[in-house]
Amino acid sequence: MLIFNDRAYCQNDKEFTESLFHPINGRTANGFYERTGGGIRLFNLQHELFAFIKSPNKQTEAFVVSAYNYAGQVRYMHALTSTAEKYLGFDPLTYSEMYGACAAVFQS
Repeated sequence: MLIFNDRAYCQNDKEFTESLFHPINGRTANGFYERTGGGIRLFNLQHELFAFIKSPNKQTEAFVVSAYNYAGQVRYMHALTSTAEKYLGFDPLTYSEMYGACAAVFQS
């Protein structure tokens, strides 16, 4: 289970089903996640890719961008769409709060 900005994401359908009966932080899962070499891909409840959390390295801090599948390939945007911001709960947050939430994911 991955907690990102007070929202829970499951690694598979079994974890999702368990979250229905045993909520995390009082909530059921908001979607699914998949770890990659460069970060974490976030999927909505229909298993559609919508965001990517870039892991921090020597050159950059952790940050999040919108992502999607197009013609069988993953495409990354340079920023978050307003729809992704709302889904992630970033709509009222500042950029520094958003970066803090991204960094916290990789510290746990």
